[in-house]
Amino acid sequence: MSTIQSGYEFTEQDVGRSPVSSSKKQPPLMLERLAEIDVIAIDAAVLAEHPGERVKRFLENRFLIAPHKRPLVLITVHTDAEKQQAEQGLPGLRHLAAEIEIRPENGRNETATNALQLHQKHWPDVSMQERKERIFLLSRRGGGGKPQFIAPFTGGAGTTCGAWTPVVAYQKGKTVWIAGTRSHEEEREATPIRGFLRGNYAQGVCPAECSFCYLRGLQGMGIKATMLNLEDCVPELERLPRGSVVNWAELGGPVEEDPWFVDRKGNGSLVQTILDLSTERGIVAYFLTKGVYEPYLELEGKLALFAISLNAPAISAVFEPGGASAEARLKGLAWAIDHGLMDHTIRLGPIIPIEGYEKHYHELFQMMSDILGQRLKRITIDILRFSRQMPGILKASFPPEIVTPLLAEMEAEVKAHKYRPSAERQQQLYRWINSLLVQYGMPQVKTTPCKADPAEAFMFLKAGDIESMPCACHISYRDRERVRKRELPLPVREE
Repeated sequence: MSTIQSGYEFTEQDVGRSPVSSSKKQPPLMLERLAEIDVIAIDAAVLAEHPGERVKRFLENRFLIAPHKRPLVLITVHTDAEKQQAEQGLPGLRHLAAEIEIRPENGRNETATNALQLHQKHWPDVSMQERKERIFLLSRRGGGGKPQFIAPFTGGAGTTCGAWTPVVAYQKGKTVWIAGTRSHEEEREATPIRGFLRGNYAQGVCPAECSFCYLRGLQGMGIKATMLNLEDCVPELERLPRGSVVNWAELGGPVEEDPWFVDRKGNGSLVQTILDLSTERGIVAYFLTKGVYEPYLELEGKLALFAISLNAPAISAVFEPGGASAEARLKGLAWAIDHGLMDHTIRLGPIIPIEGYEKHYHELFQMMSDILGQRLKRITIDILRFSRQMPGILKASFPPEIVTPLLAEMEAEVKAHKYRPSAERQQQLYRWINSLLVQYGMPQVKTTPCKADPAEAFMFLKAGDIESMPCACHISYRDRERVRKRELPLPVREE
């Protein structure tokens, strides 16, 4: 018996029938979201080998969770070879779909439009926002060309992300390359860039649907897509220096949607695939989630850095309604820590000062103490920050009684690309968090800011309100050296 998504159990006897009817437990939120997918667009380029197996598992899980409303499947083809591949794979997929259409395309940029048109044809009265949420794209990273999964994030200028983190890239003119992949001579003549390395195989709106997330302001976001040719990232992993950390959680919901691709025995995890491929090459895989780290993951000896994004339950219910409960997130992290996880952190917040918020955070810290206690080592504190377009988005999403107090927290001017609270207000919140850690028996936890203004953060550091230890996206320099020297498994850090 395997456990899938927050303790929801399937047995081998469940195959071929609905797990809703064969279990006393209701399916968890993320599997319910799978049932809501109406249109699945599949690039024919991913119908063979490992990607093809992932497509089949995804459709089988979709059928198991909602056999009474099978999805429409659109298979897109771009070459004669892909058309032949689609036709060969058709018989094994027919029973899992209400209807399957093979459609030629001139380019892969047409897929989202074609999927939207197909959905509109069958569900004409659905809003555009809901229509996007009910479409899922299964594709190939790189389209028809050479894939690139890993690239440096270079948007941290003016924040601690761009000042306090390791050098991840160099830039000379308009050329940017990952640190350690060119000669020392070239690096000495270039400008270093601090931040993190971003790995991208899932993109679109994360299922947690955070109302304050900057992804909501990006063009092209809104339709979920997963790139299934994961093994093609191997050449990129092999070029990276040992000990590099790759953030696989920046543009989508990889952990949240991982159970969509896992079979009844817990095999097929995309997260596990990335962990395995990365560890073999001395690369640390970082994941951040508002979902749950599931017991089908094998973490012993893996170079895994897991984080959860956490907020008080009463606040999550309003501002991140698609995420797992705070208790489920914490229990998932606790399970991972107890089963071989190399490193972990909590990204706390953003701290949202709604009416009565102090009481809500006291309840959260009691929960953290009960579930993690002395196991918790560090927290990255995220203070509420708004991009220039976010106030307008919030005003369109919430009533004035919610939005007005949040905007009142912000200074009038933009700092480090964002509206943010004053330095005095930030310091007050950092001190408050530290006091909560002491009050609830977790004084060992180190705290650091997320994307703070470096000048302000240095003041907080001198005052002892925060530490300069790595943020959620990084392991310590000490551990990175251990990975580089192949000191595996990593020894337990001394307290």
